[in-house]
Amino acid sequence: MEPRDFRAELRREDQLRREQGMSPAARARLESRLRGAREPKPARYRRPVGWMLAASAAALALAVYFWSAPSARSLGGLEVAQATADLRVREDAAGVEIQRGEAALVDDARGLALRNLGPLVVRREPSGVRLVRGRAEFSVERRKPGASPAVVLVSGGAIEVMGTRFTVEEREAGGAVTLHEGAIVFRRLTGEVVPLRPGQTLGWPVAEPAEPARRGLASPEPEPPQPPAPPSPEVASSRPPAAAGRAPSVEEVLRELEVLRGRHEFERAARHLEAAMRKQPIATRERLSFELGSLLTHQLKDAQRACAHWARHERQFPRGRYAEAVQRARETLSCQARDGETGR
Repeated sequence: MEPRDFRAELRREDQLRREQGMSPAARARLESRLRGAREPKPARYRRPVGWMLAASAAALALAVYFWSAPSARSLGGLEVAQATADLRVREDAAGVEIQRGEAALVDDARGLALRNLGPLVVRREPSGVRLVRGRAEFSVERRKPGASPAVVLVSGGAIEVMGTRFTVEEREAGGAVTLHEGAIVFRRLTGEVVPLRPGQTLGWPVAEPAEPARRGLASPEPEPPQPPAPPSPEVASSRPPAAAGRAPSVEEVLRELEVLRGRHEFERAARHLEAAMRKQPIATRERLSFELGSLLTHQLKDAQRACAHWARHERQFPRGRYAEAVQRARETLSCQARDGETGR
């Protein structure tokens, strides 16, 4: 059997097709496909090239923006852990200025956190966090033995902290620090080191002692005796009296509290807070309630009153901003064990 020549057969078949031509059905199918190829496809069948290019450009612009723009959760090198809705902040060469609202700022590298108590200016520096102006409450994680302390810089020196909670106020003419928990050391600009215990307040600058009277000078004549003034049960307050019919602001209450703490008049300070809390709205009462609990816990060391107060505080502010500090105070006082003994 001779082998088949496929090329010859294809040529013969091609010649036959040319002579016979295409069938009408085949010609109709071919013309239909050619017309479909020439007509433009509907928009849904086109590749969205323009849209894809626009989306890519927008994504690139957003990536460049977020890469170059500072994080909204960071202010002057301090992370914003918590902030109220009305917070207004400005950053400049002086530092971070909180003009309105309240924020909790954290320096993770130093284990330090602060919460402003009104308007303030704070700046992160290589040697520590500087309170330029205003009043803030600081808390520092406890340091391991041998670790370097966290440092809060003020106009009168530096506060060296190994783990504690304290309040610092910096004014134009000086300032003061009040220790609530733990222990701190204040290092004055002169190099003098002053340790503080809970409940103590230290101010700066230090008042210079008055010069003694020179000998040989005639002493002034004694003034005629004055009738004795009627006894007053209370020491004069350091703050101006509030206008009639107006409850004192939280700042005024806290300022008076620091003065009473500095005088070690802790019982009077507790009564001052209890009276002020009754006049404050619920939005500002939490702060004063927390200060009262801290006073009963750390200064008066009255465990029974402190545990009862912390229980009321937790009922009134179940998810408050001081929840962790309240829990630590209750653990320090063993309030759960006391509650169990009371229930039996």
